[in-house]
Formats: sequence, C-alpha cells, structure tokens
Amino acid sequence: MDLKDYFKDGYILVVEDMTSMRRTIRAMLKQIGLGNVVEADDGDTALRVIRTQENCGFILLDWNMPRVPGIDVVREIRSTAASQDVPLLMVTAEMGRDEVMQAGEAGVNGYIVKPFVSKTLEDKIKSVLTARAAPPEHVRLLKAGEALVLQGDYEKALIFFEKAKEIRESARVYVNIGETHEMRGDETGARESYNAAIELNPLFIKAHLKSAALYEKQGNLDAALAAFKKTVEISPNNPGRHFAIGNILLKKGDVAKAQEAYSIAVKQESAMASEIAEELMKNGKDDLAEHFFRTSIAKLSNNINTYNRLGIALRRQGKWQEAIREYETAIKIDPRDSGIYFNLGKACLEGGQRERAYEAFRRALNIDPGFTEAKSELEALDKRPAWD
Repeated sequence: MDLKDYFKDGYILVVEDMTSMRRTIRAMLKQIGLGNVVEADDGDTALRVIRTQENCGFILLDWNMPRVPGIDVVREIRSTAASQDVPLLMVTAEMGRDEVMQAGEAGVNGYIVKPFVSKTLEDKIKSVLTARAAPPEHVRLLKAGEALVLQGDYEKALIFFEKAKEIRESARVYVNIGETHEMRGDETGARESYNAAIELNPLFIKAHLKSAALYEKQGNLDAALAAFKKTVEISPNNPGRHFAIGNILLKKGDVAKAQEAYSIAVKQESAMASEIAEELMKNGKDDLAEHFFRTSIAKLSNNINTYNRLGIALRRQGKWQEAIREYETAIKIDPRDSGIYFNLGKACLEGGQRERAYEAFRRALNIDPGFTEAKSELEALDKRPAWD
C-alpha cells in the first residue's frame, strides 16, 4: 500500500498530551513520507479538530491523557457521524487483555505500544488500512445494509443486518437494526434493538443516544433524561449532550437544573452560549437568555447577531434602555447593518423616543431601500400625531 497516495487528500491527526512525543511521532511520519499532520494536545482539542477540519484520514491517539482519557475520546469519535469510520490507532505504554477488549468495543482499529520506531509505525498504519480495504464478512454485510438504508430499502437492509448479527453479534448491528425499524415506523422494534445494544455493550454511547432520542420523541422525558445522563457518565466532555439534558430539564419545568446543564455545556464550548440563549428565548425564558447572550459576548465579542438577539431578549423584558445600549454598541462594530438600526428604532418606540426611532428607521431605509418594514414604520410615524 502506498501511504503517500492514500493520504494525498487527507491529514493524520496526532493526539498526545506530551509535546516531545508529538514531535517524535511527527518526525516519524515525515520520515515515512507523511507530512500532512495536525496535532492536538488533549481530547477536547482533537474533537474540535475533527468537527471543524474535514478530510481526517487517520487518527493516532494516546491512551493515557489527563482530563479526557484516550478511550473516552474514541467513544466520542465513534458516536459522531462524520468520524465514525476514520481509522484509529491507539498509542499506549501497555495493552493488557482488558484494555484490548475496551479498545475493540469502542471502535479502535489497532494499537501500538511505546516505545516504537518509524518502521513499526508505518507497518501498523498499513495493517489498519489493509484490514479496512478487505474487511471481514460481517463488516461487509453491515456496510451493505447501511448503503441500502440510505437508498430507502429498509426491508432488504434488515436482511443484511440480521446476517451480520448471525456472524458476529455486536452493539453496532443492533443499533443499525433499531435505526432501520425506526425509519420504518416500528418504534417497538427500534426500542427492543436499542435495549439489546445497551445490554450487550453498556458503554456504546450511540445506543444510549438513539434510545434517548426515541424516548424524547415518544414524550417520555424522564427516560430520555436518564439515557442522556448515562452518555455523560460514560464520557462527560461533550457539550452537546449537556445541552440536550438542559433542553429536557427545561421541558420538564426544572429551570434551575437546566441552567446548571447549560452552564456546563458553555464551560466546555463557549460557542454554545448563543445556541442555548436561542433555546431559552423559544421557551419564553428571556431573563436567562439575556444571561447566556451576555456570556457569549464576553467570550466571543464583536458578533453583531448576538448583540441583536440580546437586544430582543431585553425588549421582551421591557428593558428598552438596555436594548438601545446594546444596539448602539453593535452599530459601532458595523454601522452598515440595516437590521440593527431597525431594531434600535423599535426599542426607541417602546421607550417613547419618537424622534430617535424615526432617525433609526430612516437610517435603516437609507442603507437598504428595499427594507419594507422600515418604510412602514416611517409611514406610520408620519401619520401619528406628534403628541402620541
């Protein structure tokens, strides 16, 4: 196998907390002709890289890392659609029977024990890629079934999945069967399959996620919450799951605990603050939305849309003066945003500041002559008595 050719359009992600070891692995990869390397010094960084940088062709991941162990990073990677099938080689100082079993269950394609030389690393990478090129029969059946699901041929897909299960029973095949049943509208069959996956492998995060989503779809919020909490127990450093827990708690009316879950999500990923604020606004929690919009601004300043949405959250609470201040700050960042001027005008109207409102709507219309809402507001002001 020609590694240079295989990696011509993709990169290798090296996840290792020790700087010296990352440099050593990068040098080894360069020695075998692979220069397109991206480094991550912890699991959180690795997951961000995978989410934001396309064409990850291979992952070298250290088992022993502080804060987020390598095996937890593997579980996160394998529970994400975009990275489910990226080949992954675990780097470890030792690999006993229990570790091998954990790694296999989590979706590791192979492992390499420190210390090693570049030739050993090259051989290990080639062996993983060769095995992927000629997978065992049960894997081929799984892949064929997955392709049939994408084509909408659910009945035939189930036949392939059942054949794969006969060869090798796994949590993955049960989840595939469950997903297919759910697409067919058979929620009972889906539930049975997800439960079987969890019973077979209680650490298989995707099974818990599918189970949680189905419970939520069926309106069983307590069961959905328990399932999401289980995924956090298995791998706690996923902001999206804390967000999901917050959403369910919000639906259940437990605002205080929802805020706790949301705060954990933001601590893990600052960019989620605005998304959380939007969810709170949808549920009429404008005071909490204000808090998370302000958090977003503090961590990710100069975002015009965040200032705009914060202004709306403030206006909903009757805080038109504060809204005006936020809109004015946004205008300093981008004085050509007609939408900000329009909302500034609305806030001024709510505060009885007719002249300022008129000027704001006029500026919005000057920037965007086709802004019909701004034109309507100006016409309404022209018809309204000055003392109104």
